[in-house]
Amino acid sequence: MVFIKGYYQFEKDLLTEYQDKTEEITSQLNLRLFKRVVFDNALSTLAFDYYQHIYNPNNKHVTKEKSPLSSLEYNTRYDGLLGYFQVDQDGNFNSPVWPDFIRDTQSLITAQDDDETIKRKSLVSKLYTITAKSNELKALINNKLSVNNEKFLLLSDVPGHLVFYRVVHVNNIQKLQGYVIDVSAYLNNQVKRMLTTVQFNNTIAITLKSTLTGSDKGYFIYQGNAQSQATITQAAITPGTITQPMQLSPVYSQRAINSHELRWPFKDHQLTYSTSKFILPTAATYNLGLMMLLMLGIVIGCYGFYRLGVKQLKLAEQQLNFVSSVSHELKTPLTSIRMYSEMLKSGMVPSEQYKLDYYDFIHSESERLSRLIDNILQLSKLNQPQHSVEAHYTKLSILIDMIESKVSSLLIKSDFKINISSEFEQPERALLLVDLDAFSQVVINITDNAIKFFDSDKIQDYTRKKIDIHFKPDPKNKDFIVIEFRDYGDGVSAEQERKIFELFYRGGSELTRSTQGTGIGLALVNELVLAQQGTIEAQRMSPGLSIKIRFKSKRQ
Repeated sequence: MVFIKGYYQFEKDLLTEYQDKTEEITSQLNLRLFKRVVFDNALSTLAFDYYQHIYNPNNKHVTKEKSPLSSLEYNTRYDGLLGYFQVDQDGNFNSPVWPDFIRDTQSLITAQDDDETIKRKSLVSKLYTITAKSNELKALINNKLSVNNEKFLLLSDVPGHLVFYRVVHVNNIQKLQGYVIDVSAYLNNQVKRMLTTVQFNNTIAITLKSTLTGSDKGYFIYQGNAQSQATITQAAITPGTITQPMQLSPVYSQRAINSHELRWPFKDHQLTYSTSKFILPTAATYNLGLMMLLMLGIVIGCYGFYRLGVKQLKLAEQQLNFVSSVSHELKTPLTSIRMYSEMLKSGMVPSEQYKLDYYDFIHSESERLSRLIDNILQLSKLNQPQHSVEAHYTKLSILIDMIESKVSSLLIKSDFKINISSEFEQPERALLLVDLDAFSQVVINITDNAIKFFDSDKIQDYTRKKIDIHFKPDPKNKDFIVIEFRDYGDGVSAEQERKIFELFYRGGSELTRSTQGTGIGLALVNELVLAQQGTIEAQRMSPGLSIKIRFKSKRQ
């Protein structure tokens, strides 16, 4: 059932696609036909005589030149155009291709005429004969061309032809100017041109017929190829009889696609599109292709489940490592604190200097435990939907002072220096959208991470025991300020750079790691920055690591 439904759905989609294309063809054809008529409205009223009198304002002379419409090529510049003509109030007929009035066509062509003259007289004779059949034109002449329209209108009472006319003043004389189009030749050419602009996979038959007479005017066969080039040919038709008109071969009319009526000035004509049976893939090929798609879907699904399982296993491993790390981070300082406190309590430390050292150690370890517990509590709060960080715009100068006060104890204990710089001449006028508690946590965690991973045993240059904090405008967005934290330690690898903000991630092996940490410090920094509508990124430096944080800002 799936295969059958897919087959018919493909056929339906193909039919819809072809219908859309035929609508586009008809729409463009109507637009082209209308533009053709509008274009001729721009013709000069003086161009319908064989000669034009042109006044030169420089020398104040009048010269007589041939009209552009006097050229035979111009009168037949596109298929279907027969030529231009002009009639005055007395019924005198002339054309731009012949300088004299035409009364009849009986003795117009003589034996003395050359080829050029014969062509011109033949064209004038043809135009005269066609326009003479129009009763509407005769009525206009009988009324002395009393109407006045400067835009071309249509006389449609001549079978097979369209006579466009306008009544204008030429040198204060009322004249009727117009041109004649052979409907069949003109439409056939335009339809052919429009068909070359589309691409069909099937062979398409197009029937052009008149809705007034019901008789078919022309048939076209569209044949595409693999190179997206179309071949348009006249269709083979079944000869008609007195009782049965000519018909298109049944092989091209098995499946109707669409039917559209043309607009003015060809509104009595209709285009009908049809084809033989749609060329679709064979059932076997289609079923095989569908089965391949299903198999591909199964493989992709299995791979997705595999990746999900690997991710879950990795997360479980990270959580176990986290539990182990937290246990170690809690147990080691607590054991030391307990031991030194018992020694102090029992009076086993007689020296006052040793007592001060033990007090400092207990205080230091207590601060480290507090930071660890704060990180864990803060992380659990961020994972709760109801928790939210309340960010407010705070002066940059206040944040600089806060950084110095928050990290001073960490720096003194580890013999690190901090260099805070700013590109803002008036820091008190620059405001950052931050939550003060969350911002403090971010600064402390980044500083603690930089100090913790500075390997003093391998780095002999102690001038690198420093952290640079730099405030600058975001070059990409003026509504943000960038805070760059730069250390000069060993830095990170490319893999660590990509994973440095992942929860529970710790570079290296759990068995060989010598540094402290639980893998939540920078992950918490990432979450806190995002909660404050900021962004964060890490970049490897030589030496060290740069962490850039962007916060929204505004100026006072």
